[in-house]
Amino acid sequence: MNLLEKCRAYSRADEARDAGLYPYYSAFQGPSGGGRAVREGAEVCMLGSGDYRSLSTDLQVIGAAQDAIALYGSSASGTRPQGGNLDLHEELEADLAGFFGYEAALVFPTGYMTNLGVVSTLAAEGDVVYLDERAHASLEDGARLARATGAAVSRFGHLSSGDLARQLEGASTRSALVVTDALFPEEGQLAPVAELAAICEEHGAALLVDESHGVGLFGGGRGVVQHLGLAGRVPLMTLSFGKALASQGGAVLADARTIDFLRHTSRTQVFSTGLSPADTAAAHAALREIRRRSDGEPEALMAAEHLRRALDVLGYDVAGDAGAVVAVRLPDEVTMFAAQRLLVDHGVFANVVAPVGERYQLMFACTDAHTPDVLEAVIGVLGALREELLPHHRRAA
Repeated sequence: MNLLEKCRAYSRADEARDAGLYPYYSAFQGPSGGGRAVREGAEVCMLGSGDYRSLSTDLQVIGAAQDAIALYGSSASGTRPQGGNLDLHEELEADLAGFFGYEAALVFPTGYMTNLGVVSTLAAEGDVVYLDERAHASLEDGARLARATGAAVSRFGHLSSGDLARQLEGASTRSALVVTDALFPEEGQLAPVAELAAICEEHGAALLVDESHGVGLFGGGRGVVQHLGLAGRVPLMTLSFGKALASQGGAVLADARTIDFLRHTSRTQVFSTGLSPADTAAAHAALREIRRRSDGEPEALMAAEHLRRALDVLGYDVAGDAGAVVAVRLPDEVTMFAAQRLLVDHGVFANVVAPVGERYQLMFACTDAHTPDVLEAVIGVLGALREELLPHHRRAA
């Protein structure tokens, strides 16, 4: 089989399409982050968006993006080291650093490229990357690239600070990078960041925490690390702008020397066109709005807690208790796809988790736009469809 024949032989997507259960690449006609969206000409309650604070439709955010296009054009038109660096980038970096309490920040074109570039650049020959076995794909791929340059890679048990401690105690080097998500939305669980920080401090390892799903929601908008009272104890933080910051891009925050090193050596930074003016300005405006709202509890978290309790009462197998995403476990892929299709047919859009191992889940992402009346309508649909959606053993219970 030659290189392209294996692509032509790929049939899994076709099988789902033929069964009328294909759940991916839905095309929305208009915004998808405001609680409601239009899909194939029909309105659905949108529970598949990471726009947790509903800022992608905020007039201040939209206006900032429009003003940036009018002044700077549609593109940065170059890599940041070579003609594509804008004052917009540097202003956003300064505000990110100030808001999150770090010396400096560096903006990347996507959240994925942030993690890929940071992990693969920091760890090289003689270093070891330890990552939670369920870390985000971008962190995993960053570790794979680091391994190609000579770094060793080791996975510790999911959420298991004890396993990490055992591995570090037996390590032959103290030059180590420990990597984890702050919040795992598929499990609805926070990482044991306090324990991880203490272990890293004991063994001289550097800790990187990806706050993509915590920013805007926890710690006055500053994330899980701030929420847990660990400010100053996590030397490396990354985040995606594609969630609560309602834009495109990502950033790493650290001490000024580390950021300067990454600025000049990270290949995903040095060889990528700079983040567009519109995306940069939108992320900055969203950051300002999150700062303004920092005193109150996000409505997205309250909505998720309400939905979580209601689904548990209905008999659904709900995972975890943290974050704005409510995950419902299902026994297999066909059941998961069928459940998603049935909900869409009844006006509720939820995401499926691309199966990893034996995990099959529907993901309901709550935002500030999900008011109590909207949630009650969704809960009503899930209650009415309970007999069709729940596995037999759950219904019997």
